[in-house]
This record gives sequence, C-alpha cells and structure tokens, in this order.
Amino acid sequence: MLDSVRISLKVLNAAQLAGVAAAAFGLAWFGGALSRAPQGGGTERPALVQAARAYADALDEELGASIAEARNAALLLRLDDPGVTDAWRASRLQDWLSFNPRYRDAVLLAPDGTPRASGRGVPLPQAATLVPARRAEVAVAAGPEEAPFALTLALGVPGRSDSLVLRAAPAYFDGIGERVRHGVGQGGGIRDGIRFAVAGADGRALLGPLPAAGDPRPHEAAPTRGSRDLASPGWIVTASSPGIPLAAPAGPDPRLMALGLALVLGAGGLGYALGGRVSARLRRLADDVPGDALDAAPVSRVREIAAISGTVRDRTLSLDSRLAGTGTGLDRVRGRLTTFEAMSGWTCWEIDPETRQVAWSDPAGPGALAGADRVATMADLAARFEPADRPLLDLTLAAALEADGPHDVALRLRGPGPDSARRLLVRFLRGRDAAGRVRVHALSRAIREEDAPDTPAGANERRRNLVLRRVTDGIVHDFNDVLTVVLANLGVLRRQTALDPRQAALTDAALAGAHRGAALTRRLLGLVRGGTEAAGSDQPPSPLASSDLAATVAAFLPFLQANVLREAPLVTRIPDDLPRARCGERLLELVLLNLAFHTRDLGLHGFAIGAAAHPAGAPPLPGMPEGPALRILFASGRRAPGAATRPSPRALDTVAQLVRDAGGAWRLVCDGRGEEAFLAEIWLRAEARAPEVTAAPGRAPLRILLVESDSLVRASVAEALGELGHAVVQAASGEHALGLLAQDAAFDAMIADQAMPVMTGLQLAATVVERHPGIRVVLASPHGQLPASARRFLRLDKPFRPEDLASVLGSAGPAADRAA
Repeated sequence: MLDSVRISLKVLNAAQLAGVAAAAFGLAWFGGALSRAPQGGGTERPALVQAARAYADALDEELGASIAEARNAALLLRLDDPGVTDAWRASRLQDWLSFNPRYRDAVLLAPDGTPRASGRGVPLPQAATLVPARRAEVAVAAGPEEAPFALTLALGVPGRSDSLVLRAAPAYFDGIGERVRHGVGQGGGIRDGIRFAVAGADGRALLGPLPAAGDPRPHEAAPTRGSRDLASPGWIVTASSPGIPLAAPAGPDPRLMALGLALVLGAGGLGYALGGRVSARLRRLADDVPGDALDAAPVSRVREIAAISGTVRDRTLSLDSRLAGTGTGLDRVRGRLTTFEAMSGWTCWEIDPETRQVAWSDPAGPGALAGADRVATMADLAARFEPADRPLLDLTLAAALEADGPHDVALRLRGPGPDSARRLLVRFLRGRDAAGRVRVHALSRAIREEDAPDTPAGANERRRNLVLRRVTDGIVHDFNDVLTVVLANLGVLRRQTALDPRQAALTDAALAGAHRGAALTRRLLGLVRGGTEAAGSDQPPSPLASSDLAATVAAFLPFLQANVLREAPLVTRIPDDLPRARCGERLLELVLLNLAFHTRDLGLHGFAIGAAAHPAGAPPLPGMPEGPALRILFASGRRAPGAATRPSPRALDTVAQLVRDAGGAWRLVCDGRGEEAFLAEIWLRAEARAPEVTAAPGRAPLRILLVESDSLVRASVAEALGELGHAVVQAASGEHALGLLAQDAAFDAMIADQAMPVMTGLQLAATVVERHPGIRVVLASPHGQLPASARRFLRLDKPFRPEDLASVLGSAGPAADRAA
C-alpha cells in the first residue's frame, strides 16, 4: 500500500522546512516561559504529597501499636481463669485506660457480641456498633464523633472467642500532624501551613474538615497501606495548605502567535520553491528517451535500475529470513534437547538404519548451526562396549526396527579410564523424520552400583524415610509435651501436698511410668533414624549427646528380661543423682544387650549392674582424660550345674569397641568362662554437675520469660516455675516474646521450646542474645533433636521434672548468684 502512495517532492520539502520552523518557534516560546516563571514556584505540591504519604504511614504505625496495646490489655484480663469475675476485669480495664488516655473506652465482648465488661463504666453500646467483623482477627471501623474509630481484636478463634474493642478518643490523632510537619523537608512557610484531614472508608471525616470538591487550592491525598497484623482500613489522608495564594492563569500572546504562524508559512513556501527546482531536474533525467525509439513507450533507465535492485533485494531478504527462521527453530530444538539431557541425565542419539550412522548433540557447543551435532558410525559406537555385549546391541536395534515401543538393553563399557567396568542403559525407539524415512532414537544413561538409590525405587525409599522421620519427630514431640505436663504437675503435687504413704507411692509410680514413656520415645527415635542424632542426617552423633544412666537402664531392663535373660534375676544399684553420661542412650543399650547375650550364652545365672560417680577433682582413671566420670560395674552369678554354654567372644569385643569410641575405658576382671562369675568395669565420661537451686532465703527469685506454643504445657511449666519461687511471664510464640522484650527486657532467663511454628526456639535464641545479651537462654527439646549450633545455650531435655528445671536454672541465674 505504501508503494502506491506518491508524494510530490516540492510538498515533502515544504512540509519538512515548515516542521523545523514550528519546532524552533515552540522551543523558543517554551524557553521564554521558563525564564518568566517565578523562582521557587510549584514547590508546595511535592511537599503536600510527601506530607500526605508520611501521615498515612504514621497512621499505619499507630494502628499497629494499638493492636500490640490491645494484646497487652487482654493479658491483664486472665480470660483462662474461670474464678475471675467480669467486674474485676472491668476494674483492670479502668486501670489500663488511666495509663492510655488516647482511648475513650475498652470493652470486652462475649463470642455472641454481648458486652461483658467496660473500662469507663458508662452504659455499654449495642453489640452491632462494637463488632465490625465477627470473622476477622483484627478489624477497624469508623465510629461516632466522640470515638473516631473502634479497633476489635479477637482473643482466640474469630467468631468463637471473646473480643476486645478499643474505642479511640479524639485525642488519638494529636501529635501525629506535628511530627509529620517536622519531617517534611521544605521551607518553614509551606511546612507550617499544612493541614491534615482523615476520611474513613465510608467517607466520614475522622479528623479535620475535608476539602470541598471544587476547591482550587492545592491538596494531595494518600491512602493507608496497613501493616503486617492489619490490612488497610481504607482511610484516606488529605494534606492541604490553605495559606498558599492562587495565581491567575496566563493566556498566550496573540501577537506572538501571529509571528509564529508567519514564520511557519514562510518556511513552507521557501521549501516548496526549492523542491520545485530539484524535482524538475530529476524529471528530465527520468524521461530521457533514445532518438530511434520515439514510437515506443518511454522507458527510464533510473526506473529500470530501481526495479532490478528492488527484485534482488527482495530475494535476498526472503532467503535471509528463511535461513534465520530455520536457524532459530534448530536452536530452540537443540536448547530443549540440551535442557532435557542436563536435567534427566540421559543422552539422546539418532541412528540412521540405512547408513548406520549415529548422531548426537554436542553439549559443548550449543547454539551453533554447524558442528553442534556429532556423527559416528555404528562400528565406532559398538567399539565402546565389551565384545560379548555387541551382538546384544545389534539384536536390540533390530528388534526396535521391527516393532514399536521402547526396547531396553544394558551394555558394559570397555577400555581404560574411569568409564571401564560401568554399565550403560540404552533405550531404543523407532520413529520417522519429516521426509518419512525410518529413524531409531535412543536414550542412554550410565548405571553404577552406587547409583542404585537414583532409581525410582531408591528415590521413593528416600522420600518414605524422610516422611517417616518427620512424622516420628512430630509424634515424639507431642508425646513428650504430654509427658512434660504429667511430670510437671505430679512434681508440684508431690512437693506441695502432704500425701499419705499410699498416695505418695501412687504418685511415684506415675512418675516412673512417665520416665519409662520418655525412654520409649527416645528408643523409637533411635530406631527410625538408624543411629543418627538428627533426623535425615548421615552425620555422626552430635557432641551434645548425653543420657541419664539410671533412667536408661531402668527403661531397657524390662526388654532384656523379656527377650534375652528370661528367668534370670536382675539387680540394679544405680543412684538417681548421678551426673549425665556423655554418650547416647543407644550406646548404653548396645552395651547392655551385648553383655546380657554374653552372660546368657555362658549359662551364667543372674545379672547385676551398679554405678558410682568419679568426681572431677579425683586422680584420673587409666586411659581416661581428666574430668568427671561414671564407674559402672557389671557382674553375674555362677554357672548353673548342667547349663548349656554357647560362648560368643565377639560380644565382649563389641562392648570394648563401643566404650573406646565413646571416649571411655573398659576393664575385664573375669570373663566367666571358668569357675568364677563374670565381672567387668566401664568408665564413661560424665557431664559436670549443675549447682543445686533451692528456694532458700536470701536467694533472689529469677524473672523468667517462658515461650511455649502449647498452652497446656506452658501453663504446667509456669506452675512448676512459680512453685520454685520464680516470677514467670508467658509468651505463646517467638513473635510474641520479641514484642514483650521490646517493651520490657528486664528478664534473667528465657526458656524457649525448640519446635515452635514459624520461628523455632533456636532462631528466637539467636535474636535474643543479639538484642539482649544479658538474658540467659534455655532451649527445651526432646533429647537429641537440637543441632550442634545450640551448644552455646543451656539445654533442657523434654520431658523434664521440676528438679530438672531447678538444676538448669542454677546456671541461668545472675552471675552473682551462680558464684554464691
């Protein structure tokens, strides 16, 4: 279509000169207007935009602070205590409002919206005016003039729990405007004259008069954007400056407009005249005809050359576009093939059955049209395999040519180098190319014995093990939480209540059962993890591993008696106050199991275990480093007359190796093969004893921040800490704990559960030691589930007793108390 449009050279030249003249005149006019503009004009509007945005952000921060204040007020109401009356809660709300004058009232609502307690003691409004959104955790709604807005916070599941409504006073917005004006970086006259107005989502004015619809004075608006705990309430902040004078509009000068029009027309006429002279000469050249061809149609040599060059140019462009399209298509195909090979580990081949040539993509040269494919013969390909497997390659290739579907074969690679003794899985599939010729496509992948887990079955097995470990960890964590509640409450009951002998015996039996349940969970973890300390880890046990010798032996002896020793009597003399052994429970169980097998196979009657502590200040034992240790004695009775013997010498060798790996020492006094009974000693490294903590007069109680996501566990541990004489502040999550610390960081210690959602105990501990280094951190977790990075913190194994709490808090108190 553009080829059929003809434009006169004179008109084109006139249009160009006229356009240049118009552009020059416009630039000159614009420059003159800028030179006449008053200095500093127009700076008020950016200042208003900045002020409106800053005020909206300040409102978002204030609403976020109000949510935090509502949560703090809810903690004062003790909603989980059924013995507290609503009248008492109303008095607490009155006290709280006396310290927060920017709120007009604070109202506690029942789940159905019925008011329960009011902080001001005024008649309670209707529930419909207090609860703007029953199903929202936090909601903000505009209110009457005496209360610009009301903030509702659900104290549990929205719609099914109590709610706290804070009704803001008109003084809520006092001070925000002044702070924003000081932050606006403009001249004092503009900054001090800025006024703010806030409109709710329904258009109601929450603060100040809103600008009229046709007000010509400059004003800017900005919406609130909300915060992490609250979506935007839909408020609009308007910043205006009534003191700025309005300038009268200035119109264009008619004389200047006439001068510009004359300039454009003159330039167009000059271009038209000059273009006519040039076009006349070109027309004479184009109409030049030879003298002997007067009767023929006039043919211009210029037109003939232009036609030939156009034809050649069109053909060249067509060929180039086709080649470019073909190259792009090949590059896309090759890119997909390279991506498939890189992600799947398979190599793609193409075999021509007629020429017996094999082509494959070279991954070292993607994107090149030439040299990107490598070609070899079938003989060269077969030479890479063992001679005995070459007939199998030909047979599989022939089968693929005769029938559809994949045909697999495993071939052994030959030759020196790392590829020798490896097997290659080759999959053949028949197909056709664009011309209809038969082609065989193949996929190959190396197979090694150690690559077996990379098969689909191996991948499924790894996923199953990972899921099993995660599920087991979750079950053990929940079960240990239940045992923690049992141990904590029974411990408090045992210490505070004067029980008769029968009640004390029943309580002690329940405590022993809880300890046995904790040992069973630890054994379950060891079975699922296969001996590793961390789920899903192939690393050796963590250096943090430790175990309670008395509890481990007491939990494992019933298994030995039921499955190994049968009718043989068992005797244990292990004190409960021994320090913890610096080895895992699995090692102790393996030692007990091998020694039990040894005594049973030799026909020895009975099995006895005793233990004592070797203090740190005593001389070191032979083969042991300096420091505290545990001495464990194993003995048996004599062989019963006529008892059958099946000696197994490897049992004692296994015990000796296990003890040496744990850094301990082993001494065999008598192996029990003769007339004497079996007798052996084991020394294991022990942890240093923690100082005892009692509620003795003169020791100041600790102020402890307890962070636990499970409310039942949190309440039980708080009761146990209170019984020990400490002051406890509870937090339900890491975020809640950080908020409490931001308001008051005067804590001596923090006990945090490791398996909390969103923020784990270790992540919370890292944040607390950075911001508040004076707080000692205690991490609570099932035994063996803390990573090695937790060694810098105190640890508390779940489930724990009040005595364990007292022991660990002896190291968590102030330095002066620990020194005493």
